[in-house]
Amino acid sequence: MTDNKNLSVELVLTAHAEGAMAAVSYNSLLQAATYAESQGIVVHKTVCLDKPDNHTRIIFEGLPEDTKIIETDFGDQGLVRNAAAEASQCDLIAFLDGDDLWGENWVHKAHAFLSENDEKTIAHPEFNWFFQGVSSVLIGISQDDPQFELDFLRFGNYWDAMCMAYTSAHLAVPYCERQIKEGFAFEDWHWNCETVWRGFNHQVVKETIHFKRRRENSQTLEASGTKSLMPATELTSFQHLTKQTKAA
Repeated sequence: MTDNKNLSVELVLTAHAEGAMAAVSYNSLLQAATYAESQGIVVHKTVCLDKPDNHTRIIFEGLPEDTKIIETDFGDQGLVRNAAAEASQCDLIAFLDGDDLWGENWVHKAHAFLSENDEKTIAHPEFNWFFQGVSSVLIGISQDDPQFELDFLRFGNYWDAMCMAYTSAHLAVPYCERQIKEGFAFEDWHWNCETVWRGFNHQVVKETIHFKRRRENSQTLEASGTKSLMPATELTSFQHLTKQTKAA
């Protein structure tokens, strides 16, 4: 078993045009970071500003030196996460969207959980609480749960991108490019399918929660409204079943 205090973790906030909401999310990150540090965990903090509007850029001017700022011009959440993983020098990495919130104990508990598991383990919260215009709670599920169905993952997403994982996992399996105009989106669902296919193990960390803001102009709702599809993966192509049939 690895001593969890020896694993460093990069906390990455991705922001675009969230304005003051991004400041609230950053404060959530700071609270989780402070609690993790009080438990002896080495924490690094990064804010990724992707095509930020002026309001959002101003929000993050004058941050303490211990928070790194990366500015990109992708206009794509998945590609921003890829860039953050490539720039990270930490063992673990966790993402927070610029309008969402972490529970204070998330970083500490997910870090401890991953420290006891190998580099192919991906940690998710036990609960996602959706708010602003909606009020609902999604209960997370682990791959080894009897209720987990691989066939469901082919047609619906179990987990979002606000996970914690070994940085090597994100380097091995980058996020795909978002192409809504061409009819493709859902890069987090695509990443989940790709990681499962490659033998990664998605697990829920007990007694943790994320708070997910459901904005009317969110990219997820935009993709759903335009009836976008997830890009094809080997998992959704059923290639393994074809190979089994030929072998038989």
